[in-house]
Amino acid sequence: MFLLSACPSVPENRYFTLAYSLLPTDVVSRGDRTAATLRVRQFEIGPAYDTERLVYRYSPYEFQYYNFMLWATKPQKMVTDMVIRHLRHSGLFAKVDSEFLDNPPDYELTGEISAIEELDSGDEWFAHIAMNLRLSRYRSDRPLWSKSIDVKKKVYNKAPVYVVKALSELIEQQLRLVTKELADVVGGKNMGAGEN
Repeated sequence: MFLLSACPSVPENRYFTLAYSLLPTDVVSRGDRTAATLRVRQFEIGPAYDTERLVYRYSPYEFQYYNFMLWATKPQKMVTDMVIRHLRHSGLFAKVDSEFLDNPPDYELTGEISAIEELDSGDEWFAHIAMNLRLSRYRSDRPLWSKSIDVKKKVYNKAPVYVVKALSELIEQQLRLVTKELADVVGGKNMGAGEN
């Protein structure tokens, strides 16, 4: 004889990814294009965010993690991949990659994500991302350019998928600004491999 018990069903995991469409307007002008190459190192991330689980917070002092709402891959990998994809599409550099096996790159871009999360403030939800970026000559400790980003966007539909959508939009906006700033630093100089 089998005993049947009513077991509550376990929710299925839901997986999220950061994404946005690249636009023709994201390509830099011909005069800003360089022969320089850029290595984008895998971004670092604060330990509290180094997880597949989406983070949400009600206060600056407490972290919460969704049990069944997960990143498809670690957030630092997704953000790094988005940066590479955006800068490749921009045409600012002759080559953008995470590894250079034959010839060393001219420049290196590093980043650290200090927050990527949902902020719950009473009746309001926000998507929040904070990160620091730094451009230097390859194998140089002296930064040529750095930028601190700390932005949030109100989310009107209170579900994690809309937080992820808003995070994607924030990253898109910031990468457009980053591309313009990098063009000011290296654009038009035609500093190719082997030049000082």
